[in-house]
Amino acid sequence: MKLLKDRGLPFGVSTCYTGMNVDSVSSEEYFDKLIDCGALFAWFFHYMPVGNDASPELLLTPDQREEMYHAIRKFRSTKAIFTLDFQNDAEFVHGCIAGGRHYLHINANGDVEPCVFIHYSNCNIKDTSLLDALKSPIFQAYHDNQPFNENMLRPCPMLENPEILRKLVAETGAKSTDLQSPESAEHLAANVINMQLAGKREQISCGMRDRRKRQKKPDADSLLQEYAERMIS
Repeated sequence: MKLLKDRGLPFGVSTCYTGMNVDSVSSEEYFDKLIDCGALFAWFFHYMPVGNDASPELLLTPDQREEMYHAIRKFRSTKAIFTLDFQNDAEFVHGCIAGGRHYLHINANGDVEPCVFIHYSNCNIKDTSLLDALKSPIFQAYHDNQPFNENMLRPCPMLENPEILRKLVAETGAKSTDLQSPESAEHLAANVINMQLAGKREQISCGMRDRRKRQKKPDADSLLQEYAERMIS
């Protein structure tokens, strides 16, 4: 970044926020550091548990995601850097932007994918035009099923709606294009759901421990109901 700044070249940065680093990358110190380094904009990406070896401990809790949501909006209006939140800004673009709606991804092998995080495709750019790739089954399925959720804080067909991605891949015959470790959509969806359930159990457990500090008899049923309502909203 110093090299780019010294030569007066405009640039931005990309940051992946996880359950392990969210406190650091949502801090004012981090944003000030990016500005001092000369960055003009910053893309923030929610950790995506893609791949056979995805790390469940990196997935954010709902509280951590909310923390990032508010931090980015706060500094967007107070700091001299333009920030974009790939996951939490869906309200401004009415859902997921992938699948050719506003962007797509072509991997190093030439496979045309709906998203940089969605490694499934019906075609390769070496064998087809970009226009024909957009007409391929998986891209048409994206087009026909948008938005994947009316809740704009749950826009992704993989992270928040894994059953939808599994359905789209099955119906279109798209193949895994993961160059490192091919992963079926069934495995990915099951993995995401299991990670989310594990995260919910941990957060509920933490909530119970916190509540025990404040009262002698914690109301577990009320806590579970409170958590469920927050997840739905």
